[in-house]
Amino acid sequence: MKIGFLLYERALITGISLAAEMLSTAASLRPRTQQRNEPFSIKLIAPKLAPTKVTAGLKLQPDMTYDDRQTFDILILPPMWGNPQQSIRHSPEIIPWLKNQYQKGAKLVATGTGVAWLAETGLLNGQVATTHWYFFDTFSNRYPKVILNRQASITAADGMYCTTSINSQSEMILYLITEYFGQKTAQTIETHFGHEITKSTQQPFYQIGGQLQFDESIALAQDWMKRNLAKAITAQSVADHCDVPLRSFNRKFKDQVGETPHQHLQRLRMDAAQQLLRDFGMSVQDVAEQVGYKDAHHFSTRFQQNFSMSPSQYRRMVKTKIYNP
Repeated sequence: MKIGFLLYERALITGISLAAEMLSTAASLRPRTQQRNEPFSIKLIAPKLAPTKVTAGLKLQPDMTYDDRQTFDILILPPMWGNPQQSIRHSPEIIPWLKNQYQKGAKLVATGTGVAWLAETGLLNGQVATTHWYFFDTFSNRYPKVILNRQASITAADGMYCTTSINSQSEMILYLITEYFGQKTAQTIETHFGHEITKSTQQPFYQIGGQLQFDESIALAQDWMKRNLAKAITAQSVADHCDVPLRSFNRKFKDQVGETPHQHLQRLRMDAAQQLLRDFGMSVQDVAEQVGYKDAHHFSTRFQQNFSMSPSQYRRMVKTKIYNP
C-alpha cells in the first residue's frame, strides 16, 4: 500500500504529521507475514527534492518530485495557511500529476483549503465537496461547477474525499484504516490517538457511505440524538421527533448515514464516553448515566466490546499518555 502526502508552499504540517502517524501505526499492527507480503510506504512529494518550507518555518524533506511516475493508492492534500491560490500558482505541475494519479486509481483526500487543488483539476465539477468554512464564499465563486456543501464535515464523491478541518481529516483517516486494515485496528488507533482528536461540533450531514441527496430530517435526528444521549432513545422516539414514519425513517437514515439509528446512537454514546473518561474526573457510574446507561456494568460491557478494554483501563491509558509522554 502506497500513501503519498503532497508538499507545497504554506502547507500545514499538522495536515501531514497526525495522519501519517495514524496510518503508519495501523500498518504496523498487521501480522508480520502480511507486512512482508504487502509492504506499506509513505512518501512526501514536492515540486523539487530540496527541503520544502511548510508552516512554522519548518522544512520537510521530499522523497520524490511530481516528475516521478510512481503511482499511489491514496494521496493526501493538507490544508494551506491563507489564500491557496499563491501555492497553486507556484506549483502548476501538481494539477496534471493529480489527474493522472486519479485516472490510475488513486483515492484523493483533501482537507480545508487543500480542496482547491482538486477543484483546479476539474475532477470535482458536478460533484459534492466541502472546504474550510472561512473559504466557503471564495471557493463557491471561483469553482461554480462544484456542488459546495456548507454543512458537511466530510464529503465523498467517486474516490475523492473532502474534509473541513484536521479533526474531520482524522475521522476520514479512521474510515480509511477501517477499510484497509479492519475495524479492530481502527478501534485501536482511535483509542490511542483519540485524545489528540477533538470531536467536531459540526454535524456531518453527508457522511461516508451515504447518498449525495441530503434529507434535513436525518440531520435533525442526528442532532437530537447527540443532545439527548442521557435519555432512553429508540428509533421510534427519534422518528416521532422528526415527524417521519418509522419505516421511512429507518430506510432514509441507513441510506444517508451508512448505519442504522441504533448503531449510530451506540457510536455516539461510546464517543461521548471516551471524552468524559478522558477529560473529566467522573466515576464510571456517572459516565454511564451521562451517555444513557443506568447500569454501570452494562455500560462497561459495551465499552469493552467496542474498545477491547474497560472504561477504567482506558482512562488510565490516556492519562498516562497525556501526562507522561
